[in-house]
Parts: sequence; C-alpha cells; structure tokens
Amino acid sequence: MPTLEEFCRITAIMTPRMLGKMPQGARIDFPFEGTATSSHWEGERPVKGVDYVTVRSDSHMDLEIRATIGEKRETVAYRGSGVSIVKSPTEAMPQELITFQTGNEDLAWLNTAIGIGWGGGEGGTISVTIYVVRD
Repeated sequence: MPTLEEFCRITAIMTPRMLGKMPQGARIDFPFEGTATSSHWEGERPVKGVDYVTVRSDSHMDLEIRATIGEKRETVAYRGSGVSIVKSPTEAMPQELITFQTGNEDLAWLNTAIGIGWGGGEGGTISVTIYVVRD
C-alpha cells in the first residue's frame, strides 16, 4: 500500500500580480521566492517560481504552479496543480498534485515520482510541505 514520505518544506514570499477578470474567474499570478529544506540535502536551497491562480466563483482558487528548487546541477524543477481553499481574504490552504524533473543523480528517483503539496499561506507568505508517494 502506498505511503507518503516527506520530501521537503518550502517557505516563500509571494508578490501578487493581478491580471483581471477572465471568463473562468479572476486571474492573479503569484511569483514567489524562498527556501526549501530537506533531509535529502544539507542546509537550505533557493526556491523560485510562479503560481498562476484563477479565483473561482466560490472564492476558492485553482492553482497551476511552475517552480525550481536549487541551482545549477542541483536543480529540481516541479510542476503542480490543485486548489487552494480560501479561509479569509489573506489566508488560504493550498493542496497540490506535483511532478518533478531533475538531472541531479542523487534525486533522479523524483523523475518518476508523484508528489503532494499541503500547506498554508497568510499575508503574502506561503509554507508548503511536499510529500512523495512511495510503494
């Protein structure tokens, strides 16, 4: 039976950029930068990306995320999609399904892994823990 294994924890600052109302809902891009920590490496690694958000009619948000963890040969790119449950105008809880790409030999197992991101955001800061599904 599959289990979840913690892969990393990300903390980042978001800088919202409003694009306006679209047929599907209001579109807001959230570029973000921060750090990731993990038992799979020493110290912190930089994280950069953009969360492309559509605010739905029920006020929750559809997420489409593209980001990287690390630099140069240590880079892990990831792509996520999901939903963020809005708790208040400044607080939300993202839930994401994630896939990875990396050329890093030590983390090459991520290329065939599926991840799940779970976290919270408040006041322009987001914290997400990424888990990988293991057999």
